[in-house]
Amino acid sequence: MSRIAQFPKSRITQALGAIALSVTAGQLAAQVMLEEVIVTAQKREQSLQDVPISVSAYSGAQLQESGIKDVFDLQTNAPGLVVDQNQSATTSNFSVRGIGTGGNNFGQESSVGLYVDGIYRSRQSSMINQLVDIASVEVLRGPQGTLFGRNTLSGAVQFLTVKPDHEGTAFLEATAGNYDLVNLSGAGSFSVIEDVLAVRVTGFSSERDGWIENIAPSNTDSEEIFDRDRWGWRAQALWTPNDDLEVRIIVDDSEVDEICCGTTVRFDNNRPDQRKAGNPLGSDSLLEPRGGTFISESRVFDNKVAYNYNPVSQSEDSGVSAQVDYHMGDYTITSISAWRDFNSFDDIDSDFTDQEIISRTNDAEQSSFSQELRLTYTGEYLNYVIGGYYFEQDLDSTTINFLGEDTEAFAGLIVGLPLEDIFQGTFFPPDGYSMDVNEQEHESWAVFGQFDYQLTDSLTLTAGLRYSDEEKDLSAVYTESGDEPGFMTPAFAPLQKRDDVMETLTDDQTTGTIKLSYFWTNDTMFYASFGTGYKAGGTNTDRIDPSLEQIFGPETSESFEIGMKAEFPEQAVRLNVALYIADIDDFQVGTFTGTGFNLQNAATVETYGGEIELFWQATENTTITAGYSKSVADFDEFELGNCWEATPFRFGIPDPGGQVFDENGDLQPIGPGDDPFSPDVCDRSGGRIGTNPEDFFALSARQDFRLSDTIAGFGLLEYSYTGDMILDQANEPLSEQDSYDLVNLRIGLLFENWDMELTAWGRNIFDEEYNGTAFPVTVQEGKQNAYRREPATWGLTLRKNF
Repeated sequence: MSRIAQFPKSRITQALGAIALSVTAGQLAAQVMLEEVIVTAQKREQSLQDVPISVSAYSGAQLQESGIKDVFDLQTNAPGLVVDQNQSATTSNFSVRGIGTGGNNFGQESSVGLYVDGIYRSRQSSMINQLVDIASVEVLRGPQGTLFGRNTLSGAVQFLTVKPDHEGTAFLEATAGNYDLVNLSGAGSFSVIEDVLAVRVTGFSSERDGWIENIAPSNTDSEEIFDRDRWGWRAQALWTPNDDLEVRIIVDDSEVDEICCGTTVRFDNNRPDQRKAGNPLGSDSLLEPRGGTFISESRVFDNKVAYNYNPVSQSEDSGVSAQVDYHMGDYTITSISAWRDFNSFDDIDSDFTDQEIISRTNDAEQSSFSQELRLTYTGEYLNYVIGGYYFEQDLDSTTINFLGEDTEAFAGLIVGLPLEDIFQGTFFPPDGYSMDVNEQEHESWAVFGQFDYQLTDSLTLTAGLRYSDEEKDLSAVYTESGDEPGFMTPAFAPLQKRDDVMETLTDDQTTGTIKLSYFWTNDTMFYASFGTGYKAGGTNTDRIDPSLEQIFGPETSESFEIGMKAEFPEQAVRLNVALYIADIDDFQVGTFTGTGFNLQNAATVETYGGEIELFWQATENTTITAGYSKSVADFDEFELGNCWEATPFRFGIPDPGGQVFDENGDLQPIGPGDDPFSPDVCDRSGGRIGTNPEDFFALSARQDFRLSDTIAGFGLLEYSYTGDMILDQANEPLSEQDSYDLVNLRIGLLFENWDMELTAWGRNIFDEEYNGTAFPVTVQEGKQNAYRREPATWGLTLRKNF
């Protein structure tokens, strides 16, 4: 019996009393026991409780029971994970422990490694589709590089799909819900050669109407924004000619064709208290006189927008992979080869009004090949993995900004001159455009290794090392429609003439980890770890202010973590705790400036926090899980940050971090002769990382019951609390969002004679209203928009297993 199990039962009851005081530890021991959770976070099957990593693991059954259909649903269950979607369905991004990657720059690497069946997905948006026929998902926190193909510095998310089998397992599932939701999915395995060759085919589709209405009179599209139109398939073959050899081939293809995304007015600039000295008019004052539609900030949650046309978001993700595992006693050789393509196109009305100011298209293609080869050894006292990884990809993107007949009128408000009257369509010609063509050839290779050595019966040492070599050939060609004055104006970076960029970036980096794991008892393990991470540099795929560097450098991190993993068998409780502190140098920050995107290296970022995860099998039929994450992520030094936009305009208060470049190109504080409302850049040192809630809490309770000998049922209630956050990287005072609460509910019936399940479900059932990223609106000083997040949804799901 463990030392913890010998504690007086009154102390255990006190520790768990916040959850339920009525159930004694003795009752729990008599009724239930914990099931072991198996993970592959260290490239071999291990108990979750033996892995010295902060990791959340979800089985396919758990995903199904919680109704998790995509990665946006997943984040409501995984502490420390944030998945966001902004300008389009092709600009999504992931973050772990407050550190992530903006999705708007096509040349940027991901801070969070995304893997499907061991294959690295370099495009974050390739994961924005349905999670169908998934065996498990693991969310790993902290630097990952000594075991995974790519080196990532904040974490990794690993998706494993269901393998083919010879038993012929299969399912069909149909879902119908509000907004005319219809989801269809199914999968089936077939034995082609008994015990030798099996195949599995999976297919899915998802359609739903949108929930944001475009009320502009000029809009001819009857569809609403934030609709859903997705489909895909996956085919697998598993060949096992003998006990030592396993070959798995996977071919997949999926598409997204959606009207996404919708951004509503968070702060307009059309009220008397929003007048900045010397600038008496806000851009919203021009809308109605010019036949446009003014939407007040008071309607931010009305789900109404006024665009010239609905946004278009299209993508296709496809690939083929082959994994070979050859077992030789205690050794296993694994080879994983993969070819992938990801193509995307989006077209948005980027001034977010029904005036013809500016619109934008992005057309991008990515193709990649990766090869991983590793050797795994499992012994009595020593385990190790050594391997090599090769990755190459081609990235091509074309971005075009189109001007309209209203561009001069709105731009004139910013420069303080009646451009429309003076130039009459020649400063910003209505048929003008700027086009950016970016091409990148990327080649990377790495060698890595990690070992676990059992120093004593209770103490294990883990150490890993990785060497990475990166080379990127970059080409950016900038063209414009002509030599009009507007293309010479520094205030409009997306249009300003720029020199072409031809660069070759080379870099190499050595990273590693070291950990100590101490098993205090058979049921309690403490660990301490130190790890370093790395992310390569690149180039802005947007035109940015010429005073800033077009090239951004690599990003590195150091992370310290201590943790405890404990089980209390007599109480049927599993409790895992992790505390961390991490410093990131040259953090790559991508922000929207109101005229374009700007990606720069901040000097340093400091993060600290932790996660607590609790699983309690309260009775044979009652399960309670809880998770809490604290994630503090602040800019320690960041002199080249973005400046406030809405606050100075609304209240006449200049940004206190304002700085200007002198004649030598050096930064200086705002001086007596400088306009305090027009700094070149602003010092954001000490500010918070945007869209990072410092506090997150999730609680779920499942109750199983039986209606008859053949009909069982369950009820699942999920609650999550997301703390306040800053919705931009400029730390605009008006960009703070209060905390919010989400509640999901599922009630299911299991008809055991037919192996069928009928579930009624609702997500965000109290229709909590909240926003995602906020940003200054293009060529409309003092106005701030924000991307809306999903309202209440509900429906019925019928699943038949075979």
